[in-house]
Amino acid sequence: MIQSLDMKRISQILLFLLSSSAFSQQQFTIELTAPSFEKDSLLLVPPPTSRNIISVYSLNLNADNKNVKSIGNSKGALIKIQPQDNTIGGTVPCPMPMIMMGQKEDKKGFRQSNMFFIEKGNLNIQVADKNLALILPPDAVINNDYKKLKEYLQQADEKLKPFEQNNPADLENKEKLLKAYIKKNPESYPAFWEIIDAFSKYGFHKNYLADLPLFSKKIKASSCFKDFEKILILENSTDVGGNFPDIDFSPESKITKATFSDYKLTLIDYWSTSCKPCIQELPKLVKLYEKYKDKGVNFISVADDKTQQRMDLANTIFKENKVTWQSYFDTTKEFTKKLNAGGYPLFIVIDRNGKIVSKELGGQETLETVIEKHLK
Repeated sequence: MIQSLDMKRISQILLFLLSSSAFSQQQFTIELTAPSFEKDSLLLVPPPTSRNIISVYSLNLNADNKNVKSIGNSKGALIKIQPQDNTIGGTVPCPMPMIMMGQKEDKKGFRQSNMFFIEKGNLNIQVADKNLALILPPDAVINNDYKKLKEYLQQADEKLKPFEQNNPADLENKEKLLKAYIKKNPESYPAFWEIIDAFSKYGFHKNYLADLPLFSKKIKASSCFKDFEKILILENSTDVGGNFPDIDFSPESKITKATFSDYKLTLIDYWSTSCKPCIQELPKLVKLYEKYKDKGVNFISVADDKTQQRMDLANTIFKENKVTWQSYFDTTKEFTKKLNAGGYPLFIVIDRNGKIVSKELGGQETLETVIEKHLK
């Protein structure tokens, strides 16, 4: 009797786990029509991102269509367009924004579509022309919500430039409008992804963490929400005012609190040999170092290069530019993980106590101003 009761409980637990797993993944089917790209291919991929947002994306494809292949570690799909059957099926952890990309007629570069959402159920998408204009069905609930949200935010968005320095007041205005929208629409996945998009394009804003609790329990239960929340918490702890974490590049190479104690300020430059602006602006960085090295300012470079060929190239670039400060290679990915370093160049300024006083993704325009301010 006791044994049968235990088996019954086990069966109930297994059923619950299976149903929970099924609920956490949303089944989708996209019926794609793209006559302009017949016998050619289209890409279904996330929109351009930074700050490691790509880690939030997950696209699990069914294996029943041989003309659709998973790419980018299950972040997107390559679709060989057929005259008739262009069905893309699979699961996503939550409604997810994507774009279509197609090669230009001259084979030099790609065009991309406007953003749309993969949502639960069937979605008929027509690629109207070679410019990748998309026609979506009028009953696409999540996509209609996205359209409504972007119309609401249009004036705020027009004042902002992606991946550039923006007026803080303009960023604050968009965040306030977005917060108001979330309060009225707590089940809006597009509003949730709009926070992700704003963080990716414009940088961290402490109010984003305050906005997340406004969403419904359903959204909070998704892996998309939980993964992004972790990124924001990490970003908040290593933002201005936070402490720079200890980094172990190898047993012999480390950055610790003691690294900063002998200097008034330390500038850390996170870069890669694949980053052209990083290399092009290196001479300016050398001039900045020469100006401030005798004023108590130290420089450190951390390169996101792991192969011996790339590391040799990095050393050559530094030698050609007469770089004399300490440099490391992030072969353990500790720097990336502990600082959510998802783009280059990333400049972090730290005081002698290990406190972060500035953290900027992009160009060097504000570096000298930051150094002068904190030296005073």
